[in-house]
Amino acid sequence: MANIETGKELKMENVLSLRKKMTQGDIQQEMMKIGKFFEENGIKKNGPVVTATFAVEEVNGQQLLDMEILVPMDREVQLTGEYVLKKEFHLVNAVYARHQGNPNLLQSTYNEVMKYINENRLHQITMGYNVNVNEPQTIEEMDGMIVDIYIGVNPSIL
Repeated sequence: MANIETGKELKMENVLSLRKKMTQGDIQQEMMKIGKFFEENGIKKNGPVVTATFAVEEVNGQQLLDMEILVPMDREVQLTGEYVLKKEFHLVNAVYARHQGNPNLLQSTYNEVMKYINENRLHQITMGYNVNVNEPQTIEEMDGMIVDIYIGVNPSIL
């Protein structure tokens, strides 16, 4: 059972944003490309990687995710091509929960959060943002993964 909190915020500055449709394999490749881009340009990651999935579709029998990857940087950097600079990313009034364990079970934590939002008649206004608190390096470390979930809700009481 997830411990769900409300009124939380997620704030980052100087964020590299990449939004595109990708397969699961593409996501790993993009993360490696971002790492290489940082290395080549002397950029340091300034916080955990954040992801949001906007839609999922089936194309030629393969899952395609419309996804945004957000990576906070240690300084403001001029970005070109697919990368966009978000000087500030600030999500306010979010419902929050922490998922601890295998990422394959993340959906069950999302189900609990969505149930909470519905039961409390909250009005969801953003996708779920996943903050990778720790990034497992091996398959064995996957069961110790920690992902914080933030979903923005309308602060108005309707």
